[in-house]
Amino acid sequence: METEIQEPKSLKTISVKIRWWTNGLPEKVGAKKESIPCWNSGVVIIEANKAKGIKSDSEVFHYYEDIPRAITALLGRAKIAMMSDISYEIRAKKRLKKS
Repeated sequence: METEIQEPKSLKTISVKIRWWTNGLPEKVGAKKESIPCWNSGVVIIEANKAKGIKSDSEVFHYYEDIPRAITALLGRAKIAMMSDISYEIRAKKRLKKS
């Protein structure tokens, strides 16, 4: 069984990777054969972080504009809340109470 060792610096971060599929494509494309091709779909992966209680998970995206949805889905399943979102909710509740 392979175990992942995290350095102290990585314990303070949440890491998300984006990988595009490249299977079944030529090595190079373009007029001068300089571009490396990839499909318009792939997978977004959230890495495990034992210190934060985050388990590794993944979400497939089907086109480039679908990446934000895939990231949001992963963050939601990992119960990660962005601080800007939380502070906005707190301010909004205070404004409602004043009204």
